[in-house]
Amino acid sequence: MQSLSECPVCRETHFADYLSCKDYTVSHETFTLQKCKACGFVITNPRPEENKLPDYYQSEAYISHSNKSPSLVDKVYKVSRTFTLKWKYNLIRKHSLNKPVSILDYGCGTGAFLEECKKHKMIISGVEPSTTARTQAKEITETEIASHINELNTDFDVITLWHVLEHISDLNETISRLKSHMNKNGTMFIAVPNLQSLDANRYGEYWAGYDVPRHLWHFSRATMRMLLSHHNLKLINVVPMRLDSYYVSLLSEKYKNGTNGVTNMANAIIQGWRSNREANATHEFSSLIYIARK
Repeated sequence: MQSLSECPVCRETHFADYLSCKDYTVSHETFTLQKCKACGFVITNPRPEENKLPDYYQSEAYISHSNKSPSLVDKVYKVSRTFTLKWKYNLIRKHSLNKPVSILDYGCGTGAFLEECKKHKMIISGVEPSTTARTQAKEITETEIASHINELNTDFDVITLWHVLEHISDLNETISRLKSHMNKNGTMFIAVPNLQSLDANRYGEYWAGYDVPRHLWHFSRATMRMLLSHHNLKLINVVPMRLDSYYVSLLSEKYKNGTNGVTNMANAIIQGWRSNREANATHEFSSLIYIARK
């Protein structure tokens, strides 16, 4: 295990324990979340050594890497993803300065979103460190997928990170490198869970948005704004991912009660609806997409 002594957002060195959470997907170990006393950024600390982190993704339950659907939760995810892929494409079209031609999906998983963009005649590129997911992405998109950002040698109109930034250990270095690959009028889309959402508050240690230790960073609107500002990126807009509240609540019910029964599904639907209803006033949706430019 390794411990961070400095906050990556504000560089301060004082942390307080925030919450203890269990890894319900792979190891069933318990991890501590700590909060920076200066800026409020929440991190998983300590966390596994970087060379050990891949071990915590070795599960068919981790659907973004395996693309398999053995459980009810995974089937719900795949059905909703069909709708979400089209919605994401329309989102990048709507919020780009010009009609986007080229796109980099950083942490592209099995390539589903890149496949959608290719259907719309975009020039696609992807980075995916997981060998299993990268192999599937290559087959699906019929495009070479990089394993690391260092393999890129071009700039892009759009760069997307769909629930990826929270997984990246070298947070600031990665954002800097991605920024360097943005065209002058390029746009970056960063989707992350929101720890200030109603479902996060309701489920506490069982909230699936924490997903320790795979999620190393836990963002709020304020800390994401500070992080982007640190890199001289202008926050243009924040867009909710409304379906996430249902999927995250379904997983959270499973973690809390140990089952995927009908009662848990009903509770998840109710909680997802309540989370979105409250967020219509507070704007604290379960997951948020931050849209930024140079």
